[in-house]
Amino acid sequence: MAIQGTEIPNVSAGGLVTVAFLKARLDEGSDHLGIFEPLVSSAVAQIRDASFVTEQIQEAIAASHGVAMPQATVATLLRRATRKGYLIREHGRYKRNPSRPVPSSNLAAEKAKVEGDLTKLAEALQKHAEKRKLLIPSPAAALDLLFQFLEKEQVAILLGSIPENKGGSEAAQRAHIIIADFLRQVIGSDLGLESVLRAVLEGLVLYHAAFLPELASIKHDFNGLRVAFDSTLVRQALGYDGTAMSALMRETLGLLDASGARCFVFDDTIAEIRRILAAYEANLGTTQGRQRLRPTAMARHFLTQRYTPSDMREMSALLERDILAAGFTIQQTPSHVAEFTASEERLARRLADPHTKDETLPRVIHDVNCAAAVLTLRKGHRSSTLDDARAILATSSVLLVQNTRLWWAEDEKETSIPPVVHARALTNLAWLKNPAISAGFKIRELVAMCAAALRPSPETWRRFLQHLESLQSSHRISSDEAAAIVVSSMSDQLLIEAEMAEDPRDIDATTLDDIVERVKASYGAKEKELKKAHETELSAAEAAQHSLAEHIRQKELRIRAVARRCAEIVTYGVQWSTGILLLIGALGLMTGHPWHAGIVGVTIGVGIAIFVLVELLQILGHVRDLRVRMQAYLENRVRTWLGGDSGASSISAVDGAAAPDKEPDKTPKTHDSTR
Repeated sequence: MAIQGTEIPNVSAGGLVTVAFLKARLDEGSDHLGIFEPLVSSAVAQIRDASFVTEQIQEAIAASHGVAMPQATVATLLRRATRKGYLIREHGRYKRNPSRPVPSSNLAAEKAKVEGDLTKLAEALQKHAEKRKLLIPSPAAALDLLFQFLEKEQVAILLGSIPENKGGSEAAQRAHIIIADFLRQVIGSDLGLESVLRAVLEGLVLYHAAFLPELASIKHDFNGLRVAFDSTLVRQALGYDGTAMSALMRETLGLLDASGARCFVFDDTIAEIRRILAAYEANLGTTQGRQRLRPTAMARHFLTQRYTPSDMREMSALLERDILAAGFTIQQTPSHVAEFTASEERLARRLADPHTKDETLPRVIHDVNCAAAVLTLRKGHRSSTLDDARAILATSSVLLVQNTRLWWAEDEKETSIPPVVHARALTNLAWLKNPAISAGFKIRELVAMCAAALRPSPETWRRFLQHLESLQSSHRISSDEAAAIVVSSMSDQLLIEAEMAEDPRDIDATTLDDIVERVKASYGAKEKELKKAHETELSAAEAAQHSLAEHIRQKELRIRAVARRCAEIVTYGVQWSTGILLLIGALGLMTGHPWHAGIVGVTIGVGIAIFVLVELLQILGHVRDLRVRMQAYLENRVRTWLGGDSGASSISAVDGAAAPDKEPDKTPKTHDSTR
């Protein structure tokens, strides 16, 4: 998916009108190349020379429509017009066919309508920003900010390029947050503006697709592509980052599956997730541990939803089953084969932290092993397109993609598809293959990206924690109050409001004091309970609640044990019975074959025996996989029949009710919803 030559996507002022128009063309039934035909036709009409070349059409499109177009795509469209008889090609130049003029189109009128809709979207963004005390001078400037946001969050990595950091300043960061807040409010509340936004977003993806070398075959499904997911994406699918991201990842899996890709997880990745859960288990039980957690989406979800160390242990125990239920398959990480893998030491050096240079970190080792495993699965195969890459590792880490690509191109001198791809680039390509297969997918993806953008920055969160420590040291708040403030989702909301209200660098102690007081006030009548949240003695009512919770927990565990045992007995019995029948059938095939004397007869007989045994092993492997899925389904049905919960919500919910310091949580624990 490398950009051809030195050409890169470039949308200038007014170009958003063009890309939104492209989406309308696709909706009308044009193919991925046909949507650009009106642009080429209008450019041909502008040329005053008797004959012209491809470069002149490129320049005319850029000048009139505000978008750069790759020479290869323009050349293909010119050849298409030549085949239709509209143009004549002589000596490498094109000229119009006087007997069959290029059909005229209502391009100008259609773009004018799109421009009016975009102006409404830009004016709405201006008004929203003004409420946040961010002045945007004009609708054109508002569209430029919106375009930069969409490029950074959604589109640029389609081609495997790393988005430019166009907003490294604090002011740009603030504008980025305000735009995310605007988009989140528009989507779902104003269908007219949402429709315009969707046209721009999907049009941008279609425009960037013009730079893909495989554009002509974009409609074809992935050719049996096997996609290994890294731990971050798997955790999102399991709901560890919240329900919104979980729903998006489940839809992503469905989109890839419908496009011919097969999604799986290496067992090394499962081991890494278990290490992460163990780290959370060690920290969630204490105030100091909770404050040590980095403010990632996963950490904030676990804290605000009141997850406990016991929840982490339960999630770790049920990890494989939850992964299968999410739609993945599990595969053993293949052993490294020297003839297929590359210089992993150089890759480790690129993936190591630039400050510590430590190549032995579990994260680095895991990423290197997964990249090597993908190359092993490829068995030396090289491809210039993802469709025929055979295997790929999908990740959400831009740095992992960037460093792997540099290692692949510069250290290994390879020009084929590297072993790692950004998940959004993969889903963009899958969506391009059939945009109608998941209507609204790009908008829902944007909603998830906006939610991620609307989290306090790590720097703001670090300053907030330092402020809480200083308040504790001066005895202005207790350790129990500090602990309650850290796990409150309201803290996140107020911090992001502060970042939108002013330059993040200007958030001072007064602002942080106000946030602390507002969070404390939100508890109202529970303030006394907050101060006693971590006392060792419980009241009689609290003890009774804990006793009830423990009774329900033990009952659920017994039901689960019985259900699991019943499922194992049935499924293993089916597996062994099937295996025995298959073995008998295989022996029957081998013994039923007439054996002939002589070396030829023996050779044929041995060949038949080997063929039957190999086929038998493959069938037994499929039977084993079917047994695993059947066991998970049967276990769930038996547990429901015995009166147990279909997940773990009964245990976790009672735990939540037993703790007096916990806010009511009407949202079910995320890991329950994955079962």
